[in-house]
Formats: sequence, C-alpha cells, structure tokens
Amino acid sequence: MSDRGQKRKTPEEQASKFVQRSKVRILACCIFFASLAPAEPTGHIEITECLCGRAAFRFWSRVAWAWLGGPFAQVGEPIVWTAQSGKAANLRQDPIPRARRTLLSNALVPSADGYERKDVLLAEGKIAKISEAKSELDSAAEVVVDCSDKLLLPGFVNAHTHSSEHWTRGLIKPLPLELWVSQLYRHEPRGDEGWYGKDSHHRTPAEALGVSSLLCGAESMLSGCTAILDHIAIRHLDDLDAVVRAYKALGMRAFVAPMLGDDPVLWENFIPLVPDCAARNAKCSCNGGLGKGGSFRTQVARPDSEKTKKMLELWEEAVKRFHDPENGIEIVIGPVTPYSASPELLRGAVELRKKYRLCGHTHLLETRGQAMQARQWFASGSAVQHLLDVGFLQLPGTSCAHTIWLEDHELAMMAKAGAVCVHNPLSNLILGSGIMPVKKALDAGVAVSMGCDGACSSNGQDILEALKLATTVACVTTAEYRDWPTARQTALSLAARNGYKGVGMDRAGRLEEGCVADVTLWDLTSLALLPRTDPISSLVLGSRTQAPGAGSTLHSSWVRGIRVVSEGSLCGLDLPSLREMLTRAQPEYKCPSTTDPATDPFTKGLEVEYRAALGLDGQERLVPVPDKVATYPSGRVLYDATVR
Repeated sequence: MSDRGQKRKTPEEQASKFVQRSKVRILACCIFFASLAPAEPTGHIEITECLCGRAAFRFWSRVAWAWLGGPFAQVGEPIVWTAQSGKAANLRQDPIPRARRTLLSNALVPSADGYERKDVLLAEGKIAKISEAKSELDSAAEVVVDCSDKLLLPGFVNAHTHSSEHWTRGLIKPLPLELWVSQLYRHEPRGDEGWYGKDSHHRTPAEALGVSSLLCGAESMLSGCTAILDHIAIRHLDDLDAVVRAYKALGMRAFVAPMLGDDPVLWENFIPLVPDCAARNAKCSCNGGLGKGGSFRTQVARPDSEKTKKMLELWEEAVKRFHDPENGIEIVIGPVTPYSASPELLRGAVELRKKYRLCGHTHLLETRGQAMQARQWFASGSAVQHLLDVGFLQLPGTSCAHTIWLEDHELAMMAKAGAVCVHNPLSNLILGSGIMPVKKALDAGVAVSMGCDGACSSNGQDILEALKLATTVACVTTAEYRDWPTARQTALSLAARNGYKGVGMDRAGRLEEGCVADVTLWDLTSLALLPRTDPISSLVLGSRTQAPGAGSTLHSSWVRGIRVVSEGSLCGLDLPSLREMLTRAQPEYKCPSTTDPATDPFTKGLEVEYRAALGLDGQERLVPVPDKVATYPSGRVLYDATVR
C-alpha cells in the first residue's frame, strides 16, 4: 500500500479535520473578543477577566493548551484547563499508535564513498532490513513510500536546549552569559520575581511550559531532529507534566532533564569572585558589588541543605512519574552547573542515576568566567576533576554542554570518562562565550554532539543552523585546511551518531540494520537542494527558501518507526493553532533596552562585580592575580583571554 493511495481521507478523517478547523475559528473569535476587554484586573483571575496583559498570557496559554488538544493527531495526550478546579484534566485520545511496517523504497542513502539507492524496511521500531533498491520487500510492508526523489538520513539530536526560553527569544541585548542569564529570569513571563517568586505559579500556569515545549520541539523536528535533550528549569512536577505531555503529543524522542541547583540565592554563584576582593573592600567598603553594603563577595555562597534535599526528592519523583523509555520519554538528571550544584547534590544525583540507570547532563566550562570559578571554587582547580571526584562524569550516558574552556589534560579526562561534549556554536557566539575546540576534543577521543541551546540564547531551534555554523567556524580555527570538517561529518557523526551516544543509545543515529527507526526523509526536488550536487552539503550549508512552491526540504520523519512528520507537516500538532496562541499570549512588543543590567539594582551590582572579576572595569589590581586564575587556553576567542 503506497502513501499516494492513502491521500483520500475517510469520512472520519474529514470530520476530524472539520472539528480542527472549527476550533481554530472559535479560538480566533475568542481572541477578537479578548481585544475588546478592559485593562488587567487585580486579585483573583476569572476566565472572563483573563484577556489582556499578563492575565492574557495566563489565559491564552491555557486556551491554547486546551484547543491544541484537538489537533494533537494520533500521538497526543492533551489536557484542558478547567477554570472551576484550577487544575489540568486529562483528555486522553487514541493511544500512541504502534509502529507500522514501512518500506522506504528506492531511497538515496549516504555510503562510504558517496550515495547509493536502497530499500529500507522499518518494523517494530527498528531498521529491520536494508537491501538493494527495488528488492522484493513490498510484501513484508504495510505501507510503501516511494523515495525515488528522496534522501534518507538518520535523525539528528538537539542534544542541548532549554525549551522555556522561547518566551524571551529575541529580547535580551548583547550580554555575556553571566549577565544575560539574570535578564532571562527577570523577563520571563512570571512577574518581576521570575521563576522562583512566591506567586510565580499563580502568575503563570504550568501549561505555559507545555506551550513553549511544543514550539521548541516543533522547530527541532522540522529541521530534522528526531530526539531532543531539554535541560529545563522547573518549579514543581506540574511544570514537568506539561512538558512531557507536549513531547508525547509531538511524538519525538525526548530526554527531559530537570535543571536543578541548591544555591541559597539565585545567581549568587553565577559569577567568579573578584581576585583582589579583600584588598578592594579594605580600600573601599562600597564598591557597588553583591556583598553586604555594596562590598565585593569574598567567598562562595554555601548550599542550602534543605534545598538540596528537596531537589533530590524532586528528581526522584520525576523519575517515578514520567520516566517512560518505551514510549520515548526519559528523565535525565541535570544539575545546572558544578558551581550551583553542591557536592552533596551531585553525589545524590550520582546515586539516583545508579539506582534508576539514568543519563546525566550539565553545563561545563561554557565561559571564561566559569573557568575562573573552577580555579577559585574547587581544590583541584578543575571543574572536570570535580565532576570525576563526585562520580558524576564517568557514569554511562553523561553529556556536558559547551565545554569551551577545557585544558588539554581535561579533554583527556573527558575521553577516559566516556563523556560526550555538546557543541552549541550559535549561542556561544551570541553570548561571546567562545568557540569549542571540536577538533582537539575529537583527536583526544571525546565524542562531540550538536545542540541549539535555548531559544533565547540562539533565537531558534533549527539544528541545521547549528550544523552550518559548526562546519564553517572551524575553518578559521586552523590554517590546515585538511582538518576542516565536511558537512557530512558534522551531520552524520556529530548530530546523528554522537547525538544518540550522548543519551546512552549506541544502536541509534545510523542507517544500519538493528538500529532504532529514528530516520528523516528529505525532498531532493525542493529548491534548497537543487541543482543536484552533494545533497548533504546543500542541506547543511545552504538555505531553505520559505516561499510557496519552493517545496519543504524535510518531507517525512519517523521516530520509533512511527511517522511524526508527513509531507513537511507535523502529524501531532496543528501549527496554525499554536501560532494563534503565541500571537496573543504576549500582545505587546518589547525593547532590548529594558534588559540592560543598569535597569535593576541587583543586576547592576552583578555587572559591577562581573566586570571587576574579569578585569573589564579599568581598575588597577591591588594585588597580583595568581597565574592559575589569570591564564586560559588560547584559541577559544579572538582576543587575549588573560585576566589582567
């Protein structure tokens, strides 16, 4: 049975489509009446009041979550918001479908020295058989897809992102990570107190995280991802429930890593200490810093032991409730950084990983400031050694995001531990963090995967953008052009094979019999892949014209053998409904100038202390900076990285 023969819709399918369109129209009517509403009220929020301002954000995220439930095709498990109870109620649709025996006939697949035509049979969630094109496999298939003008590739993995950041993408002015992250939390739609304000749950329902996860997953899938690792900041399990439901609806393989730490005060351990802080405080007790009376901090903030316990309990409860590998959802233990997760929290994370056989994920040496912190924070002077000492790094399925400022001996330690580095080139350039030494890592025996990072630091979740940048930026790191990577290496080795390796899946990310059936099909007649040269190079290094008639570059995707993208459209989500919601959720445009650190007393102090620590304030040091704190590996940035 061919796909072409399936285009005539059954009466049931036609009725379902009518219902979906009706819901979009009704939602549009609701939005129209919302525009007539008065200003945002105070006090308790009733449905009739939730129509504009921050209340509109709360209301429309709930509405979208409810109305998107209809178009959640076959793989969804949507929820609706019930105003009476104030809780989300399950509306379970059809169960997640079984994987159909699908023959991808006459597909162009990459080979060792070029391309060749193959028939590929997907069955029981695996690549069951690969044989010469036009073989006699038709009788073994329930569905036959003619791939004569299609390129078949293993699915890519977006190996590091933060889906909740979608609500602030494009907003924050150019800032380094340490200053940027404070603006991220300040300007997410949760009030001035950010995520952790006492009323934050009331101000923004958990469904908002579900909606942003839908957007994050949709963008990733439409650029060729079949799996994602979402390092997500959550407040409680309701947040996580919404995120998991979103990924189940989309049908992609999701590794969800609750991003937790146990700093007593948010941001306090996000920046290094000023090397000559004591001398400066002695000279002037009011430097505009974060310490008492405006002094500079002189020691690291100690962890909150009660918070440590709560974070470990939250991780474990998340595993018990949501870890479901057979249906494509895995909980990953994800401490935020080695600096904002105490040794006690990291050791507890290790025990949980051993107990439940879980993957682990964290940020590692993303910035020069974090490299300075490692030398100040840890007795070994190394964040990599610290993660080894607590037992986190060497467990199977460990991946570390960014890994820019590692020394050569630390790369050797990563290789010995078997940990995977996640390259996020776009966000690392936007935040001025530097360029990861990918070739050095690969030469040292470290597997490197690819990530988009959060949508606010990269402004999107297009994995092909990340692949293009990773392939090209490497060409200015060495004059030896024979070492420059090809588009094929970046796509097949980093984004596919190593992407799955980073989440503990060795039989994945390759077009081989027995590997999981996470595959993508690309339209070779789309404008972006013409004229015919090398299709992978065109895909990675080219552009994708969005005009009608240009053709969707991505034709189809399968995850666990289940079709989740068909003819360029998501099977599990009605995108027009999502667009309607996002259009109205934040009705006013904002200016990046509102994210200047000087606009808030705390972030102003954060900036003053950060600039003093990195030697950017123009002040003479009162005491010499020790060599171990002052010097860093070369080649990560285009300026002298020495801290003067």
